[in-house]
Amino acid sequence: MNITLVVNAKKPDSCRYAESIRQYLEARDVQVKALYGEYTRDDFSDADAIISIGGDGTMLRLAGVLRGQDTPLLGVNAGHLGYLTQVSQADQIPGALDRLLAHDYTRDVRAMLHGSVRRNGEVIRRGTALNEILISRCEGISVLRFTVLCDGEELSHYTADGILFATPTGSTAYNLSAGGPIAAPETRVIIMTPICAHSTNSRPVILPDTSHIEVRIESENEIVAFDGERIVRLQPGDVVKVRRANEMTTFVKLRASSFLETLREKMDDED
Repeated sequence: MNITLVVNAKKPDSCRYAESIRQYLEARDVQVKALYGEYTRDDFSDADAIISIGGDGTMLRLAGVLRGQDTPLLGVNAGHLGYLTQVSQADQIPGALDRLLAHDYTRDVRAMLHGSVRRNGEVIRRGTALNEILISRCEGISVLRFTVLCDGEELSHYTADGILFATPTGSTAYNLSAGGPIAAPETRVIIMTPICAHSTNSRPVILPDTSHIEVRIESENEIVAFDGERIVRLQPGDVVKVRRANEMTTFVKLRASSFLETLREKMDDED
């Protein structure tokens, strides 16, 4: 069995966890490769499983690189909240590794979003996101102006600080901080949440995941970001298109706890 470790060395405990995991796996005749810096999708071509050691940001970055590669991903939390991780304490690691090696887990398949940026009719950038696609200001304090269309029909014109489109997985991330609703992971929706909209009737909207969304950019100083990375600076006249991605991300799920139980535990950790 081949297992690839992705280690966020900026987290204080990550390197220590990684060395412990490597020794544990190699003692069981597992081939281990550890990635501490930059990596590409090709680095995982021979992986039977992937272990992310860091926090949610590490897993999001990894999901964006994998772009739907169907390799099970186990998250070990060495960060703060770790909504996406399954292992949150050092003493849980050996048991989690034993279950991973024995294939004693559930494959938790999560939806992603696909986004593209069109300029003068040509696609200049594409990207996928596990949590959200965000349109926001680049710098300064000027408000942004854009129009949102859904399946070819105008939904609303916004003057706002930005707007984000979240998956159910991403509903507990930036979307939640921006006042958006929480959705169970299996829900087939796209959540649209305006950020500080300059209107009393600008509320989050839950759309079916079959929707094809267009955002027409009308002002300067706007960017689009995929899970907080892969940032593209926009120009007036650009069109950002958002839809459900064909790609999925597969997590290793070890616990039988419900989404509501997990949500309650994570929110209690914030208090």
